[in-house]
Amino acid sequence: MSKYNVALIFGGRTPEHEVSIVTAHQVCLALQENHNVIPIYVTKNGEWLTGDALHDLSTFTGGSLPHPSDFDKVTVEFHPEPKFVVNSKHWLGQNLRKRTVLPVDVVFPAIHGMHGEDGTLQGLLELMNLPYVGAGVVGSAVGMDKIVMKAIFNENQLPVLPYVWWDQQEWEIGAGAIIEDVETTLSYPLFVKPAMGGSSIGVAHVKNQDELLSAIEVAGHYSRRMLAEQAVEDPLEINCAVMGTDEPTISVCEQPITAANFLSFDDKYIHQEDESSGMAGADRKIPAPISEELTLHIQQLAERTFQVLDCAGVARIDFLVDADENVYVNEINTIPGSYGYYLWAHQGIEFPQLVSELIDLAFATHAEKNTLTYTYTTNLLSQADASFSKLKRDNKLGDTA
Repeated sequence: MSKYNVALIFGGRTPEHEVSIVTAHQVCLALQENHNVIPIYVTKNGEWLTGDALHDLSTFTGGSLPHPSDFDKVTVEFHPEPKFVVNSKHWLGQNLRKRTVLPVDVVFPAIHGMHGEDGTLQGLLELMNLPYVGAGVVGSAVGMDKIVMKAIFNENQLPVLPYVWWDQQEWEIGAGAIIEDVETTLSYPLFVKPAMGGSSIGVAHVKNQDELLSAIEVAGHYSRRMLAEQAVEDPLEINCAVMGTDEPTISVCEQPITAANFLSFDDKYIHQEDESSGMAGADRKIPAPISEELTLHIQQLAERTFQVLDCAGVARIDFLVDADENVYVNEINTIPGSYGYYLWAHQGIEFPQLVSELIDLAFATHAEKNTLTYTYTTNLLSQADASFSKLKRDNKLGDTA
């Protein structure tokens, strides 16, 4: 196994900032066994930092998050070429700034939600032509936007629950019409969700119009676009992970357990007792206590969902099952909490092996992309030059008075 310099990027301008820190440190522990980890922390203000202290989770647990001043003003710059530059902003000797290039071979994104899981970070890494773990720009962006995601699932005959969506401007202009549309198309109880985001942040289960209005106000703080979605009565929640590219591997199914109508942020993360079980604090049954037939159906839907969005690396797909065993695709997580390693552990894949396999997939995907042709030879500019010369002559452009 080759030992690589892995830039682990985490934190970010996202409501899931703290979740990202936990995921990153779990990944860091697993990576350190076989690779050299370069931690890159993105603050809530969007500043990029690096430093040895970021390897240690205690750096983040002292009551306040790290600040640039904690790192002797050492920050990370990135360039539209495959390199990250460490820039020490304090002046040295002959009025020179200390600048070093981070020796990055591959990037391991561990930012959940906005500005990390939504295609923006992936786009930056594509411009830099750096290998990176996980889904590309399209899969990441579509997987984060619940409205676009559902439209694409519908187009590909993947089952989703009925929904109504709108944006903030439409709400401000015609809230009454939107409420009427929601109540005509759907029936209570409903879920109201921000279109962008994860970890159940801004999501509410509503049973009447007053609760609907309150939920829409909250959701609007997290996303410009929102949706109302039909709730399933007493649903069975089943999750399944997928790993690979064109011929992915499918995990066992799990059943998260909660007494509430849905898994809240606290259910998912706060009550963690055993680090080896992943980040999810909710009780879970692995494998899920469902029939072989239902298990196979969900695994097939998970694989199809992964492929429709052209995903890579690992993703977790969450499903809802009603009393008649109708299965609905709820959402896809292209950077799942703890990278879903508790699902793979059940199949004998330990976390260090999982992250190394993800890095191998990153290199394979990167190599495949670089076999494509990104240039096209044409005489367009010569023709344009002649056309512009004639335009100048005809209109006497460029002449001096």
